This record gives sequence, C-alpha cells and structure tokens, in this order.
Amino acid sequence: MFVIETRRLTLSPLEPDDATRLVELCNDRDIARNTARIDSPYTLEDAQHFIGYAAGAMAGGAEFPFAVRRDGVVVACAGAKPHGENACELGYWVGAKDRGQGVATEAGDAVLQFACARLAPETLTSGHFADNPASGRVLEKLGFKPTGEIMQMHSAGRGETVDTVRLAMPAGAYAPLAPVRIVTAGA
Repeated sequence: MFVIETRRLTLSPLEPDDATRLVELCNDRDIARNTARIDSPYTLEDAQHFIGYAAGAMAGGAEFPFAVRRDGVVVACAGAKPHGENACELGYWVGAKDRGQGVATEAGDAVLQFACARLAPETLTSGHFADNPASGRVLEKLGFKPTGEIMQMHSAGRGETVDTVRLAMPAGAYAPLAPVRIVTAGA
C-alpha cells in the first residue's frame, strides 16, 4: 500500500473508519451528478462496499483509489486506474467545503506522479462530463489536452448516460506541479 504526501494533503488507502465521512461527502448532489460510480442517495452500505472494493483493487493492482486527507480528515478521493494499452486513467472528486481551494489540482498532481513513478504508463487519460467544465479546467492545469472524443458514460447519480469529454497526454510529457513524497505504507 502507498501513501502520497503533498504540501497540504495526504493521500492514503481508504479505511473502514472512513465510511461515515464518505457518506457525508458523497450525499452532495454535485458529486453524484459529476461522477460515474457514486449513487444518490449514497448509503453507509455503499461506502463500506467501496472501501472493501478499493482495498482489494489496490492490493491486486487493478486500481489505486486514495482518500485525500487534509489535517487527517477525508476531504476528497482521487485515484489512478490502469487500462488498455499501457494507459492510466485519473479520476477524482472533492467535497463541497473544499472545492475552489486547489484540492483537485493538488491531489490530481499527486496521483499522476504516483502513476508515472509506480505504474509506468505510456499515456495518461481522464475525462469530465460535458456539463462540468470546472473539472475540465483542473485537468487542463494538470497538462491534459482534449482528444476531440466525446463518449457516452453512465452516471449512477443521474441514472442516465452523459456526454463525456475525453482528455489525454503522453506520460513522458507530464510536468509535475509540486514535489510529492511517495512512501510504501509500513516501510
């Protein structure tokens, strides 16, 4: 397991004790609307299921979802998911009280540095729902460029498919925004 430290944030594996906080954060209409996998309403059972999934996915290398903590409190989630031909997808969401404070950019930068250092993809990918341009601005700050592809993606929170703007960049072109420290938990 890995822990990533930035200037203000600690990204670490989700823990069973995070379930109540996830329920609090994810019962935000904007998080449910702007993510693919978060149901609305979001229940304690949903949170417990995701935490269990996240632990298994990280242990097996299928996905690397991190709790984003500020002063020890979960304020967001961000992660990397290897896919396709040596590519890695960035995903994230930020709780309402912490939006507009650079958390998404700082956490995204940390996850991308982790992905490049530990997963060695050739391509970094991400996307945002077409009606969520704020997320697109975060991705562009991180160096992503629109691919020109608009795909349909299901949003569990909306219960429908949504136009999704796809972005990508060569991993070798990624320029970290700030130093991070990546440690192996328990090391």
